[in-house]
Amino acid sequence: MKALKIALIVIGSIIVVFLITFGIHLLLNIQGEAESFEVGSPELEQKVLIASQGRDFKNALVKSLTEDLKEKSIYIKVVDVSALSEVNEDEWDALVFIHTTEKSRLQPNVKEYVDRAKDLSKVMLITTSGTGKWKTENYDIEIITSASKMDKLNSLTNNILAWLNSILKTETM
Repeated sequence: MKALKIALIVIGSIIVVFLITFGIHLLLNIQGEAESFEVGSPELEQKVLIASQGRDFKNALVKSLTEDLKEKSIYIKVVDVSALSEVNEDEWDALVFIHTTEKSRLQPNVKEYVDRAKDLSKVMLITTSGTGKWKTENYDIEIITSASKMDKLNSLTNNILAWLNSILKTETM
């Protein structure tokens, strides 16, 4: 009877430690909502949509991109990825989706958009993952994967801007 009590206490303690660890993991990795805003006039000829999730690294990346792009004659709209169901791809010359993988899969709103899109050549996925090495073979789409580390911000921004330059056929960004 005493051994059974000890075994139940040990098993209960292991379960409690597991639940606390899992809860901490969820809290540290939960994605916030990105703030929506616009740069430039919707009347401009070229239009870029940036859909993101709200975390420090992603917010810094959006800020870095919009700071560089606002010097061009480009209309930029930033939305949270949860708004992708309302996006009409025909209204945009380029679309950049900044999201994290969830259970080694595309974020559900991003996946829904990519599954229904007709022209993936103007879509770029910026996917953050713990290792920064996640890729998908399910779509013929431009993907950059990165860990969410601030020391990667400048090179990631430059890579995205180079891709946008090729899509929009603008001067070097």
